[in-house]
Amino acid sequence: MKRFFLLYPLLILIFLISPVHAETRYATDDFTVPVRSGASTRHKILRMVSSGTPLAILQTNNEDGYTQVKTPEGTVGWILTRYLMDEPPTREQVAQLEEHMAALEGENQTLQGEKKALETARANLTRCSAELAEVRRAASQTLAIEEDNARLQQEMAAINQQLLELETQNISLRDDSKRDWFLVGAGVVAGSLLLGLIIPHIPWRRRRRWDQF
Repeated sequence: MKRFFLLYPLLILIFLISPVHAETRYATDDFTVPVRSGASTRHKILRMVSSGTPLAILQTNNEDGYTQVKTPEGTVGWILTRYLMDEPPTREQVAQLEEHMAALEGENQTLQGEKKALETARANLTRCSAELAEVRRAASQTLAIEEDNARLQQEMAAINQQLLELETQNISLRDDSKRDWFLVGAGVVAGSLLLGLIIPHIPWRRRRRWDQF
C-alpha cells in the first residue's frame, strides 16, 4: 500500500509531462514569441514564431509554465504556455474565411460556367433534335417522291407499251388498207382491161335489138 502511495505522485508527474501528439495550438496574435531550447528564459532561443503559426504540442510542463512544441519546419523547442491559443487568431481566421470565400466564389464561377455550358449543350441538343426531325420529314417526303416517281415511270412504261402496240396496229392497218386499195385498183384495172377486150367483140346486131326494145 505504501508503495502505491509512493508511485502515485510519480504517475501524476509523468502524466503532466507526457507528450500529447494529437493536439495542435497556435501562437498568440499579439506578437512574435520565442521558441527556446529549454523550459526557461535561461535557455537560448531557437527561433521566433509569428502569430497564428500552428504548433504541434509534444508535452506540457505545468510547473514551469512551458510547453514543448514542434514548428511546421520541424524545430522542437519550448514556448510559454500562456502564448498558446486553442483557436487560430482572429486575423488568421479572417484570412482563412477570406480564402475559403474566394475558393467558394471560384467554385461558384466554375459552376456558373458549367451551367452555361450545359444550357448551351441543351440548346444545341434541342436544335439538333429539330434538325433531325426536319431531316426525317424531308427523308419521308423524298421517299414518297421516289415512290411516286417509280409509280409514274411504271405508268409511263405501260403507256409507251400501249403506244407501241397501237403504232404496230396502225402500221398493220395501213398495210392492210394499202393492200386492199391495191387489190381494188388491180381489180378495176383488170375489169377495165377485160371490158376493153370483151366490148369490141360484142355483135352490133344484138346491140341494135337491144336498142329496139
